This record gives sequence, C-alpha cells and structure tokens, in this order.
Amino acid sequence: MAATQELKLPRIIAAIHLLPSRESLRPDGQPLSRIIEHALLHARIAWDGGVRAFYFQDVNDVPVAPQVMEHTIAHMTAVGKELRRAFPDAVLGVCLMQNSGKESLQIAHAVDAQFVRIKVYVGAMLKAEGIVQGCAYEAIRTRHHLNAEHIRIFADVYDRLGEPIAPIPLKEMCRQAVEFGRADGIILTGRTPEQSIRMLDEVRPLRLPVPLLVGGGVSPQTLKYFVGRADHFIVHAAFVRRGLPARNGVPVEWDVELVRELVAMVA
Repeated sequence: MAATQELKLPRIIAAIHLLPSRESLRPDGQPLSRIIEHALLHARIAWDGGVRAFYFQDVNDVPVAPQVMEHTIAHMTAVGKELRRAFPDAVLGVCLMQNSGKESLQIAHAVDAQFVRIKVYVGAMLKAEGIVQGCAYEAIRTRHHLNAEHIRIFADVYDRLGEPIAPIPLKEMCRQAVEFGRADGIILTGRTPEQSIRMLDEVRPLRLPVPLLVGGGVSPQTLKYFVGRADHFIVHAAFVRRGLPARNGVPVEWDVELVRELVAMVA
C-alpha cells in the first residue's frame, strides 16, 4: 500500500451528491453558491447524525465530459474548501464523474482531503460515456509529484454503472488493483445487494492488505449482511427521505434520523 500515514477511516462514509451545475446545461442547473449551500447542508445532516466521513461528487453533471473540464476543477475545489472549512475534523474525500487519476488527486490535495474514489482504476470498462480506461499510473505519479502520499486511493473494481471489456476474474482484478495499481482500498458494488455479498465473499479470502468497501446498496435491511464482510460502507440512498421541506430554498434529501439509525447499527 503506497500511502504511509495512518488514516482512521470511519465505517460509514456518506456520499454527497452535488446539485447540477449551470455548466452541465441542464435546465435545473444551479449557481455555484447554491451547490455549496446544498453540500454544506447535507454534510451537516450527516455530521449531526454521527457520520464522520463523507465525500462529494458531481454526480448530476451529465452527460459526462470526455475529460475533466476547467469549470469542474474550479467548482469541486470551491466546494471542497468550504466543506473542509466547515468540518475541519471530518475525513473528506473527492470523486469525479469523469474518470481521473490526475485531477481528482489535485483537487483532493487543494482542499486537504484524505481520499479519492476512482471508478475505473485498472482495466477498462464500457460505460455510457464510452470506453473508460484505468488510470492507476496517472494517479500514482500525480500523488508522488504532489508529495501527497497521505491521500488514499479507493479503487472501484467493476463499477456497477459499466461493463468490463474482456473481463478478468474478480479476484485477479482486485489483486491487480492493489499490487499493480497500489490502491489503498477496494470498492465492490454489485447491481443488487445479493451480488455485492457474492463479490465480497469471493474477494475476502484473498486477505488483501487493504480494506474492502461496499460502494452502494447499503440500507438498514442489508447492512446486517455487509457488516461481517466489508470494512467500510458508502451510503447515499439510505439517508434519503422524500418530501422533506427545503431550508432557505435549498432542497433537502437526507433525514438525520435515518442517518442516526444506520450509524447506530455499526456502533
């Protein structure tokens, strides 16, 4: 494992989905100030519910650009700096919709984040935006040049939003992510919770020297099956309660009571 400093990563990591930006050209695109307000609001809900780690992602800026755009770097950096200012003790992460080993590490370094999530780290996948290739070489070199070995790289293996091209067996791909790509953690996410369980059961016996994370499908109903199989759990949808009133005109997606319920299950 490449990074050298100890990171005390909480078991639950909240995934903050940013509102769409105006540069996405979506009719509901929002100014940067509103995107920041929304991110801070949901970080506060997660924090008040007991979550001590979260990452932010430009998940609503679709279709995905063929490369990371300048406005994406600027927006993500601005959001990250505000999250770090407001939550100096949180474990903070960055995830870009565009697959990036370079820009994601640069943004994480700029905002004092402790990890990045990279969806295609080794191998290649066919996704909605086309063929997406692994970026381990780019990520490791960028981290080295930034003198940022403390930033962890959490690598998805077979991201559920794509299909691998000429797939390598799951265990071997995980081994390659760690040994070839020097990933600091492996994220496994099936299209269903049952598939995620099968993936974890297949990979856990390898005893890789990095944590295993579940990247989605975590809920109060499924968590009991994941607790003994994975080390950490990335959560977004399980915190969502529809119909919550907006706050100062900012839409609210998460309910603090749902956050507390899930946190209590792993306490």
